[in-house]
Amino acid sequence: MQPSEWQIIMRQLLDAFASLHRLSGSEDAERGAEVLCALLEQHGIPFTRESCALWLSDPLSASLTLPDYPAMQFQAKTRSFSASCPEGCEAELFYDRQSMSFVTDKASAAWAASVRGKLVVADQGFEDYVQRLMQAGAAGLIHIWGSAETALHEETVGPIWGTPVPDDAVRYPTIPVITINQPQGQALLSHLQQQPVRARITTEVHEHVARCSLPVVDIPGRSDEFVLLSSHYDSWHQGLTDNATGNALCLAMALAFSRSPQPLQRGLRIAWWPGHSNARYGGSAWYADSHRAALLRHAVAHINVDSPGCVDGSELVINASGAESPTWLNQALYAVTGKPAERITPLGKGADQSFWGVSIPLHFALRETPLVRTTLSPGSGGGWWWHTEEDTQDKVDEALLLRDAQIHYHWLQQLLREDVLPTDPQHYLQQLSDALAQLQSAVDPAFSLQTWATWLDALLRECASSHHPSSQQAAITLWHRLRYRASDDYHPDLSYHGGAFPGMQLLSGHRRENCSDRYWLMLETQYMRQLARGEELLKESLTVLQAGRQ
Repeated sequence: MQPSEWQIIMRQLLDAFASLHRLSGSEDAERGAEVLCALLEQHGIPFTRESCALWLSDPLSASLTLPDYPAMQFQAKTRSFSASCPEGCEAELFYDRQSMSFVTDKASAAWAASVRGKLVVADQGFEDYVQRLMQAGAAGLIHIWGSAETALHEETVGPIWGTPVPDDAVRYPTIPVITINQPQGQALLSHLQQQPVRARITTEVHEHVARCSLPVVDIPGRSDEFVLLSSHYDSWHQGLTDNATGNALCLAMALAFSRSPQPLQRGLRIAWWPGHSNARYGGSAWYADSHRAALLRHAVAHINVDSPGCVDGSELVINASGAESPTWLNQALYAVTGKPAERITPLGKGADQSFWGVSIPLHFALRETPLVRTTLSPGSGGGWWWHTEEDTQDKVDEALLLRDAQIHYHWLQQLLREDVLPTDPQHYLQQLSDALAQLQSAVDPAFSLQTWATWLDALLRECASSHHPSSQQAAITLWHRLRYRASDDYHPDLSYHGGAFPGMQLLSGHRRENCSDRYWLMLETQYMRQLARGEELLKESLTVLQAGRQ
């Protein structure tokens, strides 16, 4: 397979996607799935086109006006899963200077009183902050984007990962949320500093359930094991770098490995997700639920592809679970670029990482960044056009897209052909120990994590012995459950519960003297339950390793 063939099929997809606004549930999104399937069929690559029902939230319009100052004009966007308030919400503005700060339990009543009934202006708009504003009785949120570009970014304030269950319904925002750009936000704050100001905001959001296509390619190997390669094909607007380039890269890998002259040791499964944007990772979460048995028994790695091949995306970063050998991760970059990644960092909360509960040992993703970052945009290679109408074909760098495809090809060649997975349990355990020490310093001394530290030390000693690869993989998946998930294997955590050991992260920052008796009791209960859960997972992983000694 020559790179030129990859370039041809990737260009075909990019050209076809250039005019499609592929928001899941729309006609254009289904046309996008048809384009993918047609290209697969054209090149003789077998595929299935699965279908899933998703709960979607489409932001339609928003406005911000100052009734007493009609000459001031603003451009605004609302958020996916914001409350829909087309009739408008009018209230006094309040600038929350604490929006980026930790508020103690005892200080929370005063903070709640300050925002109650107000249209809050804030420097952040994450879903956990929206939850706090809801509980405090705020009238709405006006989020000022944190970097200087004038383009307005689409986003979500949905707190539920994937499709909700009945108990989740009460968590969806009941207040309208809008965003304005930084220059207009600074003008608004300057006005607000001079005198009290009333404002009126409107939001239109369309929530609905729709069936969405989910194309899948399955290239078999000699064993039942497979690697899952994935990318979301839905987008805000044209979304050429978020994520048509990722879809194109996955298509090139389907072409490359479907024509492999030698049988693969493991299979390659490639999925193109719907519902990433307006269903909060709904497609990948549905797949984890509906294909649980196959993933649990046979999946050995998940590589997510999001926003490769972006203009100015010259620097490369690897987001990885920690279980992967850093040397192995970097060897593909050395082979293609002659240098390692700028850094290898733990995976964050996002990017269709819906598979922590199904025993997959390896999870990683390649990310691009510019040499000099000028925006807070977390996607599109750090480009200012991320999640905007400007994410068009001129933002694609096809040379960098080919580079990124070649890196993925190197990774896949080894994962699909070599018997032993490139895990590094000792490296992962050291990362877990370091993260645990950092967490211990952030929680009240009453919440001792020493028993976890003792188990990790015992696991490090055990890993000095030789073990069967399958026992190492099984132990790693237990560590993943503790490192990346707070709840059971069947219910994804809330979208904003992240960080190392998210079940314990809820204790961070709190001190006994700053908590009411009631809240302290809640924290103690959280601690006891998560401590027991962690001890059981770590003990089980030690048993697994000991049983697998060679």
